[in-house]
Amino acid sequence: MPESSGTKLGRMSHRPLSLPVIYGPVTNLTARQGCKCHSCKYQTMLRPVALSVFPSCRQAISWSADGEIAIAADEYFQILTPTSGRDHKASSSEPDWTVTRVRANLFTNAEWPAFLPGDRDQFSVAGEQSAASVIALAWSPEGLGKYRRSVLLVLTSNLVLSIWEPLGLKRQWTRVGIVNHAFWPQSERSRDPTAHGFQKTNIRSFTWCDSLKAPTSTFKDSSTLPARETRWGASLLAVTNDLNEISLIQFLRSPPTDGSPKHYGLHILATHAIEDQEPQNDLLCPGSLFEKAMKEKQKTTFLSCGPWLDSDNEVNRKSDHNVAVIAAVCGTQLRLLKVDVLFESSTGNGIQQIDLSASLTEHPMERSKERWAQNHFTGPLGWLYNESSTTMALAVGVMAGFVTINMSHDAYKTSGPASAGLEIREWPIHEPENEDVPDRKGRHLEPIHGFLSAINERGNACKLHLGTLGGVGLTTGLSQIQDGKALQQPQWKRMVDDFQEQYDLDHDLGGMSVSRIWGLATYRDITAAICTFHPSDMIEYRVSSDDVSTLVFSEEFGRIPDTRAVFTPRASNGQAPDHDQIGDMMSFVLPGADGDVDPDEESQRLIYVIACRAIVGENDHTLRVLAQRSLERLAIVTGADLTDEISKCDGSPCLLDAKSLDHITGPGGYIYEKCEVCDAGIGWSSTQQARCANGHVWLRCGVSFLAIQQPGVSKYCSFCHTEALDEEHIAAELGHEPGKTVRGLFETFDACLHCAGKFQASY
Repeated sequence: MPESSGTKLGRMSHRPLSLPVIYGPVTNLTARQGCKCHSCKYQTMLRPVALSVFPSCRQAISWSADGEIAIAADEYFQILTPTSGRDHKASSSEPDWTVTRVRANLFTNAEWPAFLPGDRDQFSVAGEQSAASVIALAWSPEGLGKYRRSVLLVLTSNLVLSIWEPLGLKRQWTRVGIVNHAFWPQSERSRDPTAHGFQKTNIRSFTWCDSLKAPTSTFKDSSTLPARETRWGASLLAVTNDLNEISLIQFLRSPPTDGSPKHYGLHILATHAIEDQEPQNDLLCPGSLFEKAMKEKQKTTFLSCGPWLDSDNEVNRKSDHNVAVIAAVCGTQLRLLKVDVLFESSTGNGIQQIDLSASLTEHPMERSKERWAQNHFTGPLGWLYNESSTTMALAVGVMAGFVTINMSHDAYKTSGPASAGLEIREWPIHEPENEDVPDRKGRHLEPIHGFLSAINERGNACKLHLGTLGGVGLTTGLSQIQDGKALQQPQWKRMVDDFQEQYDLDHDLGGMSVSRIWGLATYRDITAAICTFHPSDMIEYRVSSDDVSTLVFSEEFGRIPDTRAVFTPRASNGQAPDHDQIGDMMSFVLPGADGDVDPDEESQRLIYVIACRAIVGENDHTLRVLAQRSLERLAIVTGADLTDEISKCDGSPCLLDAKSLDHITGPGGYIYEKCEVCDAGIGWSSTQQARCANGHVWLRCGVSFLAIQQPGVSKYCSFCHTEALDEEHIAAELGHEPGKTVRGLFETFDACLHCAGKFQASY
């Protein structure tokens, strides 16, 4: 091919869509490798990362509350797990992340059967014949998955929304459920494409709602254990299908002993169908077949749920009432739905349970839609709010810009006039200034591929970040939007510009280069942006082995003093990691003199072990007195001889000898620990180790302090690597739910007692 003016052929490449993707190791970009970005000037910043992938969709990145990053890449998605830990020593040659590649588009017949082709209204070439590449992904709020971690939802181009989490000792990422199954008729499993109603089961878009925590005032019975929702909150998901029906789904993790093959239960709380309210288009003939076909093909492509606010409705005094707003882009319309959720408590198996009821209705602000109806909405969406403000804003992408709708909390909750205080403002995106034509202010027409509403950890500041496919990056705050101030350039955009400049120099492009932003994500006060670089004004040819994406990190809310502090665990209850969690755990388990002792053997054994832990390793007089009274109570209930242990509660910490065979086989002997190798009694030589009378040594659980005597029954702290018993293995070994005390211990203290880190199957 002849080379045209200003065109250089064969320098770079464009990836063929049908070729397999070849993945290389994750690479930290450093100044030693020639990087001149801002991040390398500061040693405390997370280093940029080069990935051998090419993003496949807009908003192709998501950052979980556990610190893991997911990136969509064609038929795969990649998980970046931080390698930081208590024993981790950061160096210029050691990567900050470990990467895992997972293929997302291989389904079994049980997961998603191969349906036969139907008529033209039911059959979709994109849905049934495509390679099913990843078109969206998002992490759930923390607390839903195993060990209270987040799970990942992945939407593929065949409109199947699947649930992923790591399983097994090697933390292999596995598909553990499909959200579409919640819409399947339970009595019908036919392969007839019209039987399932493809339009009802196909999921077009989804969004996670903020974690909705149940207040402790909901529960009246203090003798039962609190539910998970009081600490981690209820996990709610909003999805939309091809019929433009928006459904609110509650996620519940299945107990390990219920015998169900499903890891999660999905309950549809409410459904609302969006009716077409598109104003008459002068370009279409009213009543024509073409107009009808266009309306039928309008799909809801974007969803976003706003924050939860307490309702002022006095009718529901006996149950907690929360309100949120779901914004949706249907075709070119902006639609607003009001979500009402009621909390009700019940008791089952000694644990307080949460029952949710919800409703989805059209929000009264819809009556004011003529104020923004002239805009051609294209998405995405984002909410801006903070704890100190009484107003909030909804940002929606439009052609060549975005629109913000400022509203008061009263209008949001509809406890006041819905149209009162609404302020609509359009924010156009202009092309960057050109050195040749500095006064040029042309509109930037590239679509928005990254849209992020970031709130700092203190909750008093909120920023909106956006990045376009043309490489434009802008940011603004909630107060700036309300005051109408100009948009600013974020720190991560300066880093992208530096990488683009280096890319231009490396390939001798003479300034003919462009960057593309594929998504934005946030974790604590760190913002991540994924981008690619390309030559402009020339034909681009690329093979899959040349695919490279750059992941940059910036601190938009102020400098973090130490990079390792970014991933330092923080307690879910707001307490500092150095808080005495062990003392709280012992006070929780030990019943005292007047407390009730559960009749099951495993709970009584746990009380005895925790009391021994207080004797061996505690100087706190209050805990030792509590242990003495608990042992006295336990001796009465079980009939065991605990004279030696009770006598040692008054003095300083001391060791406990292993029990003899007479004690183990005598009355109440089941509360004593014995070695599974030689059946000898186990003593207390330290708080970390258990040694039997014959010298066999075992580690003690980091949560319950029981001796761990079997392989493969443990979980490990992801930060300090403390080993602890896995409660699911305990339940599987017993064949039934453990006693109330054991369940309450692992349910309440579900993070590491030493550093507040999340557990995982291995490290």
